[in-house]
Amino acid sequence: MSAMLRQLATGAAPKRRKPAPRVDPALVLAVSRYGGNLNQIARWLNTATRAGRTSEIEALHVAAALVGIERRLAEIIAQHRRPPGC
Repeated sequence: MSAMLRQLATGAAPKRRKPAPRVDPALVLAVSRYGGNLNQIARWLNTATRAGRTSEIEALHVAAALVGIERRLAEIIAQHRRPPGC
């Protein structure tokens, strides 16, 4: 927004932005599935905390699930990463 206002104030020609890179739809789908899992975990944690049931939360189990999701996301991204120049 500030760049646009500066351009309007100075009368400078707007700079063209680089187009967004194309992304493999399979990558988007895979990442969104894991994002859904993360949202479910966060919702469960928030509900348990609000209900005063934090003692029921097995922190190690939740941490292990989060680490597993993080690793799987890294694998998916690495599989879809294109070599430079492609």
